Parts: sequence; structure tokens; C-alpha cells
Amino acid sequence: MQYTDRYVYYREESDYHTGKESNMPLVKVNLLKGRSDEEKESIAASIQTALISTLKVPDADRYQVFNEYDGESFRHTSGYLGMTYTDQLLIIEITFLEGRDDEVKKSLLAEINRNLVAAGVVGEDDVFVLISEIGRANVSFGKGLAQRAPTAQLAG
Repeated sequence: MQYTDRYVYYREESDYHTGKESNMPLVKVNLLKGRSDEEKESIAASIQTALISTLKVPDADRYQVFNEYDGESFRHTSGYLGMTYTDQLLIIEITFLEGRDDEVKKSLLAEINRNLVAAGVVGEDDVFVLISEIGRANVSFGKGLAQRAPTAQLAG
């Protein structure tokens, strides 16, 4: 795999020590090379808006990575399950902490699609989203600590 032209947005340092629970979405957008900076910003904003609306993620909780591929490295079928894919296909991977019910995840999928289509960056078939949930001990925001892992309570 060949990754080029990465755009990464980080959360404000002041948010690390507030004691507030983090939703921790990590968004990876995989796409064919050739999109303008404006299109990539529209894609990023469309996804972040959906995360804020459906998962109640603070805007400052933004982790997004764009991976652009040449045509030889970005391969996909021309259609599946009644969809027709074009060169505008976005393969979006979202990882967040476990615990959300299926209805919330379905709402997120629908809003991401609506937002991207409304922004004019894709057709409704060209939004492939994969959600992965991880346990709270499976992530470190830095310093080698699992900041969101449950801590043991001492008896008595």
C-alpha cells in the first residue's frame, strides 16, 4: 500500500485533562488521488458534522487521516448489492470506543452519506463505510497510558 498526502487533525491539548469522556473516533478516508484540497476539506467536514450530530462528539475530538492512492493501488468492484461505484468512491473506516447501539450506528451511516452527497463530493452509492469498535483499554492518547480504560476500585 502506498500512502500519500496525509491530512491529520488533532484534538486540542487542553481537552486531554478535562476529565470528560472521549468518544475517540478515528476516521480514515481512503480515496483515489486527484481530489482538490477543497473537496478533501468538504469530505472531512461532512464526516465530522455527522460524528458531532449522531455520536455527540465534541468538534475538538477530531482525528482524521486521508490516504490517497493511485489507480493501481485503489481497486474495487464496479458495483455490489445494487450499488454502482465510480472513481469517486470513498472507503471510510471509523474506529471508536465500544458501547453504542446499532440504531445509533445506522444513523451515523445515513448522516455521513447525506452530508457527503449534499456537499457534492460523491454520489450516494460512492460512500462505503466500515465501523469498528474497540475496548477502552485498546487505545492510548499518548504517554503509553490507556486513558479511557476502567480503573480498579479498592475495597474498603
